[in-house]
Amino acid sequence: MNEEPENWSRLHPATLAIRALERLPELVLGLPAAAYFIGDTGIGIALLLAVVGLAASMLYAFVYWRRFTYWVGPEQLVIESGIVNRNRRTIPFDRIQDISLEQKLLARIFGVSIVRIETGSSGGDEGELDCVSRAEADHLRDRIRAYRAGSAEPTTSAAVPEAQESPPLYTMHFDRLIIAGLFNFSLVFLAILGGVWQYLGSYLPAEYLDPDRFIGDYRKQAVGLMSVMSVVSFAMLLLLVGVVTGLMRTIARDFGFRLSRTETGLRRQRGLFTRTDVVIPLRRVQAGIVSTGIIKRLFGWRALAVQSLGSDGSAGTHHEVAPLAKAEELTPVLDELSLPLPPPARDFVRVSPKLIWRSWTQDGLALGMAVLISSFFWNGWPLLLLAAPFLLIAPVLQYRAHGYCFGQDILFVRRGFWRPRVTILPLAKAQSATLVRGLTQQGFGLATLAIGTAGTSLASPLRILDLEEGTARRLLGEQMLLD
Repeated sequence: MNEEPENWSRLHPATLAIRALERLPELVLGLPAAAYFIGDTGIGIALLLAVVGLAASMLYAFVYWRRFTYWVGPEQLVIESGIVNRNRRTIPFDRIQDISLEQKLLARIFGVSIVRIETGSSGGDEGELDCVSRAEADHLRDRIRAYRAGSAEPTTSAAVPEAQESPPLYTMHFDRLIIAGLFNFSLVFLAILGGVWQYLGSYLPAEYLDPDRFIGDYRKQAVGLMSVMSVVSFAMLLLLVGVVTGLMRTIARDFGFRLSRTETGLRRQRGLFTRTDVVIPLRRVQAGIVSTGIIKRLFGWRALAVQSLGSDGSAGTHHEVAPLAKAEELTPVLDELSLPLPPPARDFVRVSPKLIWRSWTQDGLALGMAVLISSFFWNGWPLLLLAAPFLLIAPVLQYRAHGYCFGQDILFVRRGFWRPRVTILPLAKAQSATLVRGLTQQGFGLATLAIGTAGTSLASPLRILDLEEGTARRLLGEQMLLD
């Protein structure tokens, strides 16, 4: 463990080319801003300044590349970095919990990968090798796996023919991607357009932002053309944009989705532009989450995710392992996780019907305060009353969709009407259980049972809402603490 490193390695030289190409959009988008602030100086000076800025950033990238070295020893990975202040980080193989490979589009073109290493000692990655060759990334991953499995030599991934790999537990073909994309309606494209317009709009001459330039003398007539048909057409356009955006996002994220079994966990590969290769260790999985949608469930479609101690990027500890599947397709994956399929809805025990009255009381008070305050400064305050029907219906739907049941040392919690989900939690994974009684809950004799597990924040534990207080205390004692 204390062996002095020898034969230090550097990142792949393609790192410099990739960083240069990644900064080209900044150069292009920076020209309008530079020209705007420079004014009469001219676009030539703006271009020169942009090129100088790009050169300075590339010089920094080159120095960083020269000063970043790493060494793979028999039992540990050592990373040295820092331009002025030198940092040495030693990561023992037996402390590594997750190692994931990521290939963005440029990385795939240059045949390199990003290696991310997590030890579980912090909320993020403990080590990262940005841009090493794919062969080196595979070798490092296999070497760590072989060490943790007690093998003397790693099995090189390239030496194992594709045909000899174990059959995948779950895959997504292109037709399944299209179906999943149709369910993933999104208007994020409009937000992107808005952001681009907000950024570039301030650099355009004022006359291009003047509606009179385009409408002119027909402004009043154009306003008069607004009709029910135009509103419907606009709504259909938004629907089309949402569907197309959902399709594009799904295909980009889940293209080539493949879930297979490794010696330590589940290996997930996916991505069109950014290809990720992640292993989810089984011993770090805390719970399973089977979800669907109000339309999806009509066709029998479900999704399976796991809550793990490891991070999955922006998704946190939530790892998708089967984005769109039938119940029979989820069974092999759940078997590997030692988790059962959720029971039918009729087997769940509903929470107290007082949930409805508690919600009506709480939401009614909030709506009344909003109406009272807004009536002093807003003439349109009666429009707030349009929310009343929703506030009346939502608690009823929530009550019908919320419940719990116990299996063989397993707790199932069902929640959500529009997007129903069932959390499958082995009781052995429960870290804490807390009774929470809000102000309105105390008035109705209700309590919420919050169950904490490893890998979730204190702000988002698993909750069973609005139980009768006696029932909540009984569950807390009999099921959570005494078993």
